[in-house]
Amino acid sequence: MKEIKFGKCLLLELLQKKGMTQSELSIKTGITESQISLYISGKRKMSYLSAVKISFVLKCHAEDLYVWKEE
Repeated sequence: MKEIKFGKCLLLELLQKKGMTQSELSIKTGITESQISLYISGKRKMSYLSAVKISFVLKCHAEDLYVWKEE
């Protein structure tokens, strides 16, 4: 099987599509705004728990939060 790696974080695009701010997402998930900013900038990858919390709020799948690369 090929290796699957994280690509670009799509969180900012998903927030814009839902008309939601990083601050609103922070309040609804309990994840700090600074942590959300790190995810969006690509400086940090989401834990599975964070991805699930965010996906529940955004009504998407956790896998939708990133572009996935197969290598």
